Amino acid sequence: MAHHHHHGGTEAKDSPGRGRRLLVALALNLGITAAEVVGGVISGSLAMLADAAHNFSDAGSVLVSYVAWRISRRDVDRRRTFGYGRSETVGALINLTTLFVIGFYLLYEAADRFMNPAEVAGKTMLIVGLIALVEDAASAWVLRKDIGSLNVKSTYLHMIADALATVGLIVGALAIMVWGERVQWVDPAITAAISVYIFIHAWHEIREAVAVLMNSAPRDFDYEAVLAELRAAPGVRDVHHIHVWQPEEGKVALEAHLAVEDLPLGEVTDIKERLKAKLRDRFEIGHATLEFELAGRFRHGRQLLGDP
Repeated sequence: MAHHHHHGGTEAKDSPGRGRRLLVALALNLGITAAEVVGGVISGSLAMLADAAHNFSDAGSVLVSYVAWRISRRDVDRRRTFGYGRSETVGALINLTTLFVIGFYLLYEAADRFMNPAEVAGKTMLIVGLIALVEDAASAWVLRKDIGSLNVKSTYLHMIADALATVGLIVGALAIMVWGERVQWVDPAITAAISVYIFIHAWHEIREAVAVLMNSAPRDFDYEAVLAELRAAPGVRDVHHIHVWQPEEGKVALEAHLAVEDLPLGEVTDIKERLKAKLRDRFEIGHATLEFELAGRFRHGRQLLGDP
């Protein structure tokens, strides 16, 4: 069983290329929004206006991601000794929370349109939908290099969701063009489907953001394998007081107490350095704090996890 995990995503954080790509995506999404607002007003399509609102939220999402990325590049200072890396996680959480608000609003509008049908111009809806699809795909393509970051990934997946929603709009437009008023229900139905997709997507991603902010270990972290590695080290009698968390997205940290035999300080130091190297190379734990204590003074019954 392999124990090599991929918790990368911040290695490109300091690259100006990420900032440029986010700005390009912002411009594309503002273009999508403008096109769909005009098309929605002319055609009377609620689904198109709903998708425009979603795209506008994506533009805001990209802006938040950009600002969060800029903040994350700041140096460590005396007040924030862990640095500003979690600003990107906070940015992702803000974006995903607003998605829930938009999703509820779209559901309300869809219900209202079901009860009060309105005429929809399928041809205009089709034309603008095709334009939006191209721009959605372009935005996703621009951000594809940075999806290792939770911050950018949430924005990237919004673009993919928009592209799928736009495909739904196109299908709805074709249905209205072929069958006319008999399928007016297609427009609010698509709106409702977009809302459900937003909920599902936002919930999945928000769990990842909260996990980082709550100091949770990565989802695929192999705790038993790490514990076995620590216990197998020469001279180590027991391990307790283990904490594993993500100081920022893409990085993993560990601290643990190791009860060791009565060894010279030089040997203990060698054990520590070898263990830190194994934790880094095998489990991608970039920051490990190992506290050693004399096994003869070790009190049995102390917790394996959490405080001693």
